[in-house]
Amino acid sequence: MRRMGLRAGIIGRVALVLAASAPARASSELGPPLVGARFELRSEGPQVEAREWLAVLEAAWPQYASFFGAAPKLGADERLAVQVHETSEAMNAALERDGVGRIAAGGIYAFKTRKAYFFRQPSAWYTRALLIHECAHQFHARLEGDKDRPGWYAEGVVEHLAQHAWDGTNLQLGIVAPISLEDYPKAALARLDSSDFDFAARLADGGFDRPLGMHLVRLLHRRHAADFRAARKKLDAGRPLDAADWARFGRRDKLEAELRAMVAAEQQPFRVGFVDWDARQFEQRDDGPAWSLRGQAQGVVSGAHAARECAWLEFEAAFPERLGRLGAQLDWIATNDHTVLLASRDGTALVQRMTPEGRWTNLLEPRKLPQKDGSTTFGARRLRIERRADEQGAPLAAVLVDGVELLAAPVRNSHFGLAFDSGTVDFTGIRYAPLAPRTDADAKSGSGKAGPKRR
Repeated sequence: MRRMGLRAGIIGRVALVLAASAPARASSELGPPLVGARFELRSEGPQVEAREWLAVLEAAWPQYASFFGAAPKLGADERLAVQVHETSEAMNAALERDGVGRIAAGGIYAFKTRKAYFFRQPSAWYTRALLIHECAHQFHARLEGDKDRPGWYAEGVVEHLAQHAWDGTNLQLGIVAPISLEDYPKAALARLDSSDFDFAARLADGGFDRPLGMHLVRLLHRRHAADFRAARKKLDAGRPLDAADWARFGRRDKLEAELRAMVAAEQQPFRVGFVDWDARQFEQRDDGPAWSLRGQAQGVVSGAHAARECAWLEFEAAFPERLGRLGAQLDWIATNDHTVLLASRDGTALVQRMTPEGRWTNLLEPRKLPQKDGSTTFGARRLRIERRADEQGAPLAAVLVDGVELLAAPVRNSHFGLAFDSGTVDFTGIRYAPLAPRTDADAKSGSGKAGPKRR
């Protein structure tokens, strides 16, 4: 973990260098304080947005307390102070005024002022994640004292909590985020699989990076809870764990195997094609997980796709007042090589492919959506994409709208997903079945595994 001078504070995430999509105020002046039950927040941005962030923090407090097993005691009329800036420069100017000093990161909880500071990030989800991250540092420090702690632990805890979904009312912390730009699970898996990774050495020096530190905290918190609570007393005092401490959690090779299994099992289900995607909700149903995602884009086609190839994927969406087109991702190779189905408000649907040369081409003739309530307009629809094969065995994406087959388009893979053009849209009830791996018997017979059948 990087530090800003002696006991200056806990520096947060490195900022992503991408264009922010949310509106920003021209002024760098902080707005009036918004006061909640436990937090006081000031923002340079729109006050309606600041009020939502305050609601997020108030919803986070009991979940912080649940993780840590206690909550800090605040004085009469005391609130934890939070400042949200529009730019890195504005945040650093505030840090200099407060005597903290400049930082090269997205945010910080400063010991000197006991405030959390950060600036707007490239997406709504990432900005909210940084808010939760810095204020988790603040909560932790107010509970256990302002001190430096081993980096894998201090950052792993807050990164774990910052993986979230927020639908405007309900907040879920410490989940496998459905989608994010960072994709920490993917990064953690890559680190574990790298040829130079040495688990024993990382235990000895505490040199786990943030993605692995996050998953190590999750593993210990969930599967070794009692031993982790005991070890946290030492960690919260600012001392690293030694070999005897790690021995509490069993054999080293078994602990590494547990970590690898958890990381592999908890990969993000969706990947960002284009900014901006927001995790709205995760629900564990009897028939499997379901997600809600919100996409936002201005003047471009935006998409998100399943990390794994699918046997099928389905979702519901309603055509908002201000939207260009709405539909599904049918395959994905790269940002300049993928296929989408997009329908306009009147129900005219096109299958288009972006070529590596940067041009859209139509793969099929335009189609009209099947009638619903006597109309072919989009309205509110349920779409389902199924993987099939043509006579030569090449993959097809069959698109069903409200249970009626609309078309089957040639695709290169079945990384199905969500797509839209210019606007903001909520995709709800998203479910999919990963394509089962082919076996030697499948290869010999020419068949493939289709995964779970349609309900």
